[in-house]
Amino acid sequence: MILIWASLGLLFIVCFYLLRFHVSSVLIYLSARFEKRTKGVEVLHSLRQNLVHERKKKIAGLEMILSSWERGEEVQPRYEYYQELVEQLKELVQNERRNLMAVTTDVFLWARLWRLLIRIDKMSRAKGERSNVVGLRRDLAKFRELLDEIVEDATERFSFSLNDAVRESLKTVSIEKSGSSDIKIEESLDDVGDTIRFSYSKFKEWQRLLTNLIRNAVEAVEAEQRAEGVAEGFSLRGEEEPVAAGFSLRGREESLWVRVSTKESKKESGRAGVPDLREDEFSESRRQGFQPCTEVAVVIEDSGIGMDEITRSSFFKKGYTSGKEHGLGLGVTEECVEMIGRYGSWQIESRKGVGTRITISIDQDKARKGELILPEAKPFYRTKVAFGLYFFGLVLVGLALLFAFDKYSRFWMDWNPAMVKLVDENTIVVEARDGRFLWDKSFARNIRDSCLVVADIDGDGRNEVLIGTDSGPKETGDLFCFTFRGKGLWRLALGADHVFQVPSNRYKCWRIIVRDLDSDGEAEILVEADNTPWFPHQIALLDSQGRLRSTYWHSGAVSFLVCEDLDDDGVEDIIFGGVNNRLEYSAVLGVLDHRKAWGQSPPYRDTSMAKAKEKIYVKFPFVKELGGENDRYSTVKAFMYAGSQDGSDVYHLTIADDPGFQREYHLDEGLTHVKDVVVHPNYRFAWERMKREGMVDYDLSPEVFESWKEIEVWKNGVKVK
Repeated sequence: MILIWASLGLLFIVCFYLLRFHVSSVLIYLSARFEKRTKGVEVLHSLRQNLVHERKKKIAGLEMILSSWERGEEVQPRYEYYQELVEQLKELVQNERRNLMAVTTDVFLWARLWRLLIRIDKMSRAKGERSNVVGLRRDLAKFRELLDEIVEDATERFSFSLNDAVRESLKTVSIEKSGSSDIKIEESLDDVGDTIRFSYSKFKEWQRLLTNLIRNAVEAVEAEQRAEGVAEGFSLRGEEEPVAAGFSLRGREESLWVRVSTKESKKESGRAGVPDLREDEFSESRRQGFQPCTEVAVVIEDSGIGMDEITRSSFFKKGYTSGKEHGLGLGVTEECVEMIGRYGSWQIESRKGVGTRITISIDQDKARKGELILPEAKPFYRTKVAFGLYFFGLVLVGLALLFAFDKYSRFWMDWNPAMVKLVDENTIVVEARDGRFLWDKSFARNIRDSCLVVADIDGDGRNEVLIGTDSGPKETGDLFCFTFRGKGLWRLALGADHVFQVPSNRYKCWRIIVRDLDSDGEAEILVEADNTPWFPHQIALLDSQGRLRSTYWHSGAVSFLVCEDLDDDGVEDIIFGGVNNRLEYSAVLGVLDHRKAWGQSPPYRDTSMAKAKEKIYVKFPFVKELGGENDRYSTVKAFMYAGSQDGSDVYHLTIADDPGFQREYHLDEGLTHVKDVVVHPNYRFAWERMKREGMVDYDLSPEVFESWKEIEVWKNGVKVK
């Protein structure tokens, strides 16, 4: 059984770890694969821009700050800038999240990067202590190496189509000429342009070549535009230069245009430099998805100034330009002609004053042999799907076992304690809000209903259960705190700090109150415990961890205990009432500031303990012939706010006099003046009975009521009345 629980615990930890750090990466990775996301040039450019160029700037700034800390410079001036750079790195990685998961084979890549950044951020919170600089440098180096590896791997494995190169070239030229020309630049890209796919390095070569050619075409049209503007009506189209067969730019209404297209054309059998494919080559090409009987052509044509024979023959020489004031002479250089010759051929058709057409033909057979055409990307194999389903099934089985053996893992059910009940004198049952049984416990000693509390004492959203027990024959009672699962959290022996010289130090729990007295989000626990021979009485204040903050010792029993802001100063007071054995067994009322609720109550007779600093402590007169004799006493039974009278608050206090007599006091808002004393009719009958039985020998006269108003008052440990 222990082995099963250990295995389940290990499985839970593993699942939690994966869910916490990797579930997002896994979902994006699978999404990118099942969507068959194209790894286009935009993805790579975005990765290179953000994860290489921008990242270098941020890390360079971080390195500079770390160097200054290493030299012993003050941390604070640059710390905020350091935090800002780390946040910017996080944002870069976050923005490239989907692109990262589209190019990588590591399903946990994004989580690895993010975890590194979190660690860098966490270490930086130490504010650059020298002992942390080495660790920060190490993590930054790991982060940099990982990103370089990602981009390098993506660059090597990416494939780009001929159409991609054309689009990038057109975009580059359009940006260059934006706002400076009204030339119309068009594109017409056939699907056949996507069958020519090459690596990133070759993509850049073809992009540079096509960009230069398109730029030249635009500049040629600009030159024609300037020529037409010099002499209106004068045209160069009247020259008698023969036009190449099949070359015609007529039929277009616009006079200023450049057009780039990719198209498919038949290969001519026996064409010079292009041998026919053998049957075995034909079959292999078919298997690889290529059409051996076709070639792909890129055509760049314009309505520009055109070229004569001399210009056409010198077009490929670097630095040569004709008819353009601002031309760069970056046409088709000798190196480019050689590069094109390895994969096909090129042809220039042009006529002065009419325009130019450049055709670059790529022979697919030559392109494959020269490794220009890359094999297609591998599909998402079924084995990967099977592995994913297997892993998913394993997780489901693990979760099923976890739910079966650990009921608290069933997140769809409410396991928060809502009530605690006594089954018998020493057994409790804890239930959820819907009355569902959660757990039970038995104790060695008896328990009172007033010592059962369910409350969230530590502010974690889960209720704890507090249980207070009676004392035993030789041992004191305890206060227990249990988690929502029923696990013991802490335990306090009642009567802690007991110093009174009395026969017994055995205390029993009388009452528990949970209240956030200082408004800090965590509750304080007020525990009332009575000594077995009724002296003294402990009012203990604990924090949410069960640590004893203060103890107030009352010289007698306490019959009620509440918390309320009595004087409206924003601080909750502890209000209690009962009987004071050392003050002639008289009824007393006390008010404590919870921040200094410690010491002994009046008459402060015990020299081994400091005097308490009560806000108010009031002793009420007892009934003559009853108080303090024959084990009889008076005690405060109830205390409540009674409203406003003559512009001030009035409080009602009920005092019970043994045997069975009761008085009600009306006190002012300061609790230092008795406005009135009332005896209800029912208790007047009790007074008559006591007269008949010889307990008292006088009537309830106005003089008696006046004598009952003579109260004694202590403030901050000093008797003031």
